[in-house]
Amino acid sequence: MPRLDLGNPYDYYVQALIDTGLYSTYTEVVKDALRQHMDSHTESKRIALFHAAIAEGEADIQAGRVEPYSPTLIDRLTAEVLADG
Repeated sequence: MPRLDLGNPYDYYVQALIDTGLYSTYTEVVKDALRQHMDSHTESKRIALFHAAIAEGEADIQAGRVEPYSPTLIDRLTAEVLADG
């Protein structure tokens, strides 16, 4: 018997998953659901960070804080990153 009472329709759904053989126990179902939920939030945070970085880059472009691409620029930036690391 589960220590967590989810009520219906969740208890029926969990039992159906166990009956299919996909999971062995109520605990496995709950742990997998929580893991998937946590993973989706991690992905959402990562996407939000990408959006923030893009917005920052666009703001830099609009403000004129840009340098034309050149191999020496890449070399300089690489050296700066390695020096900070």
